Amino acid sequence: MKFLPIILGFLCTGLATAATLREEFDQLLPYLNMEQVRAIYNRYIETDAQVGEIYAFLQTEEVDLAWRVLISQPELRTITDFTEERGVSIRDYLNRIAAMLGLTPIVPSRAVGARSWSAMMDEIRAVTDIDGAYQLAQQFIATPGSEFAELHQMVGELHDVLHEVAEHPDVLRVSNQLRAFGVDVDRILEVIYMFFGWHDH
Repeated sequence: MKFLPIILGFLCTGLATAATLREEFDQLLPYLNMEQVRAIYNRYIETDAQVGEIYAFLQTEEVDLAWRVLISQPELRTITDFTEERGVSIRDYLNRIAAMLGLTPIVPSRAVGARSWSAMMDEIRAVTDIDGAYQLAQQFIATPGSEFAELHQMVGELHDVLHEVAEHPDVLRVSNQLRAFGVDVDRILEVIYMFFGWHDH
């Protein structure tokens, strides 16, 4: 799930002259190849028993409660207002991620196989260039006047808020269940913390 931290990085985050946030997003998104990622994920939902089970769990009220803990944070509204004023709808990105993860209905699960979550993630990594996206993001962050850099700093300052969200009982129940399913939650958190330079988790 290494691609998810870069998506989250967009909530939070080069060329010779600084581009607008919209232009910077447009340069980053092709690295993620989200349409093909969605197609892979949907195929596994329908054909793989383990992924189907995880998908079904992600549609439960328990997960919906945890999702609401995140999106109800007033500090997140500050971030979404900042991006939408610059032509980037973070709400749309969140809704797309939520839909892909099963937080809103897509299709009924018809899982019959057993290829596993890890195999699905191998396919997703093969069609994305996370390292390329990360390097380009670092260029934006280092560019004076970059709106992406300003966004990255704003989210970086939300460390305490996001840490509290991660430790919220409703969120902990979900993360622990995902670990039980074999999802490498700790690696996801490690990459997110690395991206923002947070070392005290």
